[in-house]
Amino acid sequence: MEIALRHLDGVDKISISISKQRFQVTYKSGASFQPWDIREAVAKAEVAVVRFLIVARGHVHEEGGKRFFVAGKDKFLLAASPKIPSEGTISIEGTVDDSAEPLQLQISQFKPLK
Repeated sequence: MEIALRHLDGVDKISISISKQRFQVTYKSGASFQPWDIREAVAKAEVAVVRFLIVARGHVHEEGGKRFFVAGKDKFLLAASPKIPSEGTISIEGTVDDSAEPLQLQISQFKPLK
């Protein structure tokens, strides 16, 4: 599984914990989050992804009456998230629903950055 994940575009680091049944993929700066590629890579090892928990830096953007979190090239529709200011850069932690288009993000916590 580690080898398959390392071959994905933009991947910087991989951390796997068998005991916690968890793996972490860290992308290089400017790389794009590709949940479908991750699912495909780990499926070869007969592993399934239950959920994606992400940590990212970006900003909130309003468009067409909807709020999005934008981190580099990635754009997530905000779903059931706390009220987040639309100005400035923030650091977030949240869960991504990759079955929706666009990807939906439920933010569990955020912190304004200076």
